[in-house]
Amino acid sequence: MATRVRIPISLAQIHAVVGGELVGSPQDTVTSLASLEVAGPNDLTFVTGDRMLKASGPTVAGALLAHRRLAEIANPHIVVANPTLAFAQVAKIFFCPVAPPRGIDATVVRGIDTHVGSDVSIWPGVTLGDRVKIGARVTLYPGVFVGDDTTIGDDTLLYPNVVVREGCSIGARVIIHSGAVIGSDGFGYVQDQGRHYKIPQLGGVTIEDDAELGANVTVDRATILGQKTVIMKGAKVDNLVQIAHNVTIGAHSILVAQVGIAGSTRVGHHVMIGGQAGLADHIVIGDQVMIAARAGVNRSLEPNQIVSGAPVMPHEVWVKAQAVIPRLPELRQAVRTLEERMRQLEALQSAPPVSKTNVKKRAR
Repeated sequence: MATRVRIPISLAQIHAVVGGELVGSPQDTVTSLASLEVAGPNDLTFVTGDRMLKASGPTVAGALLAHRRLAEIANPHIVVANPTLAFAQVAKIFFCPVAPPRGIDATVVRGIDTHVGSDVSIWPGVTLGDRVKIGARVTLYPGVFVGDDTTIGDDTLLYPNVVVREGCSIGARVIIHSGAVIGSDGFGYVQDQGRHYKIPQLGGVTIEDDAELGANVTVDRATILGQKTVIMKGAKVDNLVQIAHNVTIGAHSILVAQVGIAGSTRVGHHVMIGGQAGLADHIVIGDQVMIAARAGVNRSLEPNQIVSGAPVMPHEVWVKAQAVIPRLPELRQAVRTLEERMRQLEALQSAPPVSKTNVKKRAR
């Protein structure tokens, strides 16, 4: 993949991509991208709020993508509704490396009845099984394995050493990073007399359009023939995530690194799952739920809520519980003190009353 040469990019060109209001000269140029803290005279950066601007101090950035007009600085800038999104658009159009079509390398192993679209880039060491269908402008880097009866849609990119097992379907514009395994066997066993017997995993995996899977993600195939593990359109899955057999991930959901989802769980659309969260099997996560990092989800969740903790609970309850935890030693001592005082009071109440006769006898 060739890196684009750093040529000056005018603010007029950037403005044509991101829209908004241009403050400054359209002829001003930048040659690179940088964060606000380190941006120099040739860099384009972005600012999303006044707090970010104050924290960074004065900037010498060549230009900014900003959330409002910045009357307090002289730097040229473009005012847009979402500076982060605009920054990503500029990066994609002007700064991402370009990979011209290479065709199919002579060392590629191809099974019978494979169909490959136009303008593909299939690198050395790629293996295509029988009846594989590859769309147009697909890029398969070295070491990619595509199993029998698998389909890969247009403009999809598979980085080195991705494995897509037999009977899987990958949509258009999907990105899968190195080391991911799609269609591995689900963890299905039946126990009898102390031994574990494998249940054949006969289903497949469907990954819909515009999804992205990080490095070393594993997506298990469904158990039953004709069934699918499904990652729906636009879903984004970070590195080292495990998605078990028969799971469904809803459209435009985000799974952060090291999430684990057990079998047959259904995740709704626009769900956000924080890093290292674990989801039990056969539960349903409603649409637009936010699950905090390291949460342990052992039950189904209704839509539109924020949850935390293990076992999972409403986020506001978890915050209160976390505030109490550092005080547990002193609270424990306070309870012990109260218990001792209660015992003393109960002992006084249960003691026989002292009669006047006994008092006179003692006085003699």
